[in-house]
Amino acid sequence: MALNSRLLGLAFASADTLVEIDGGGRIVLAMGAAPCAGHSPEATWTGRSLTDLFEARSVERLEAALTDLTPGARSEPLDLMYDLGRGTYRRVRLRLFSLPELAPHLSCALTWLGQPFALEAPQPTEMLSRDDLLRQTSGLLAASGSDAINLAFVDVTGLESVEPDRMEGLKAHLHHALQSVSIDGASASHLAGNAYALLRRDGDASAVEDAIHNVAALEGIDVGADVRQVNLTNGRDRHATLRAMRHALEVCITNGALDAPDVTFHKTLDRTLVQMDSFRAMVKARDFSLHYQPIVDLRTGAVHHFEALARIPGSDGPESTIRLAETLALIDSFDLVVAEKAIQQMKSPGYGLTHIAVNVSAGSLDSDAYGEALLRLSANDPDIRRRLSLEITETASIADLEGAQKRLARIRKAGFRVYLDDFGVGASCFDYLNHLTVDGVKIDGGFVMRACEDEKSRTLIRHLVDMCAGLKLKTVAERVETGQVAELMVGLGVDLGQGWFYGKPEPRPRLEPPAPPVAARRRGAVESWG
Repeated sequence: MALNSRLLGLAFASADTLVEIDGGGRIVLAMGAAPCAGHSPEATWTGRSLTDLFEARSVERLEAALTDLTPGARSEPLDLMYDLGRGTYRRVRLRLFSLPELAPHLSCALTWLGQPFALEAPQPTEMLSRDDLLRQTSGLLAASGSDAINLAFVDVTGLESVEPDRMEGLKAHLHHALQSVSIDGASASHLAGNAYALLRRDGDASAVEDAIHNVAALEGIDVGADVRQVNLTNGRDRHATLRAMRHALEVCITNGALDAPDVTFHKTLDRTLVQMDSFRAMVKARDFSLHYQPIVDLRTGAVHHFEALARIPGSDGPESTIRLAETLALIDSFDLVVAEKAIQQMKSPGYGLTHIAVNVSAGSLDSDAYGEALLRLSANDPDIRRRLSLEITETASIADLEGAQKRLARIRKAGFRVYLDDFGVGASCFDYLNHLTVDGVKIDGGFVMRACEDEKSRTLIRHLVDMCAGLKLKTVAERVETGQVAELMVGLGVDLGQGWFYGKPEPRPRLEPPAPPVAARRRGAVESWG
C-alpha cells in the first residue's frame, strides 16, 4: 500500500500514531506522535515485536485481540499500558485493523491518553472517614491563606460489572490511585457505595479521571469516572463553605449519593451555597414578615400573649428554611431580626400593652452572640424586656447545656421570659428541663391532638402538668383547633392554649378577644376524662 494511503488511514482512525506489523507480529512501519520525548516510533519501534511495547497484563489482552481478529475486520478499542521504562507508563488506546490489501500485515492505530505515571504496587490504603475528611478540610481552610482548596466528588462507574473475585484487588488499586492525587497523598474518603471525595490543590480534575482510567487500563476492566470538582475557597467565607460542604455531603449520602442521577455533590453544594447567600440577603434586607397568633388563658379566654411566626417569601412554610439556617450556623442572625421586628410591632401605636413571644433556635444559644445582641437591642426599653418572651425550639440541639443555662440566666435576669417549645417531641426535652431554668413549656401539638382519643396521651399531659405545677412553670397547649380540645386541656389543668379555635396567625396582633372562655359548666365533665 502506498504511504499516502497509510497516512489517510491514520487520519481516518483519528489516531496519534499508526503502526503496521507483519504476520509474525513485528513492527515494519511506525509513524506519528511519540508517547514522550525519546520514544520516537520511527526510530525505536521498527523491528521490535508489538507486544514488547506494553506492560505484562496489557500484553495478555493484546495477544487475545490479535488472535481473535478476522480478515477484513477491526478490533474493539483496547486501553493498554505503554511501557516507558524505569517503572513509568502511559495509557494508550489501541485498535487493530485487518486490511485485505495489506494481508498478512495488520495496522494498529494508537491514541495517547493522560500523562506518564509511575506504576507502583498498591499498598494497603486507609481512606479517611467522612468526619475525618471534614475535619481535615476545616484545618486546611483555616491554614491555607490564599491557597486554593478544591473538593473532587467522584462517582466510579462500571463497578457492578466487575467479577466479585477481582473486586478487592481493584478497590485496593482505586484507593491507592485516589490518595495519590489528593493533597499530601492522604486526603481521600470513601463516602458510600461507589462515591468518593478527595481534597486537591489543582483546579483541573483531569488528573483524578486519569488516575481511575489508568487503574482500569491496568486491570483490563471497563471502569470509568464521573468527577465534579468545586473550589472551596473561591470568594466565600471559608467556614460557611465548610458548613455548606458538610450539608451537601449529608444530603448526597442520605439520598444514596448517586443512586439518583439528579442528586450529585456538585449540584447540592452549588444549591446550598445559593441558598446560603439568599438567606443572608433576606435577613440583611429584613425581607420576611411576622404573623401573630394569640395564646389565651384557657379558663378566661383572655389573650395572654401572641406568638410571632415568620413568613418567608417563596416558601410554603419556614420549617425547611429554618432547619437549613441551623445547619449552616446562620440562625442566630435570623432569630435576632425576628426579635427586632416583634419589638417594632410592640412599639407601634395601640400595642403598648401587647406581649409577644418569638422563637429562638437552640443553636442560637451555643454562643453569647444572640443574647448579647438581644440585650443591646432592648437596652433602652426595660418594659420591652418584660413583654417579650423567648420560645426555645428543639430543631437543633444545644451542644453546651451549662453554657446555655448561663446565657439564659442572664436573659431572664434582664426581664425576658423563656419557654421550651414543642415539649415532648425531642429526646432531650427532659434534659433541657433539668438543666435550663425556664418559665414554662409548650406541649407539642401532636400530643394535644391525640389526647381526645388516646388515654395514654391524656395521662402523659396530666403528669406533665402536675410536674410543671410543682416547678412553678406555665403550660401551653399547642394546636387547640376545636372547642372539644380546649375543654379537654382545661380539664387536664393546662394553663394556656394556642390554635385555630382561638385564632389563626395574622399580620398584626388582633387585640379583641379571639373566642369566649370555655364554659364553666362543662369543666366537671371534662375533668373526669381518662
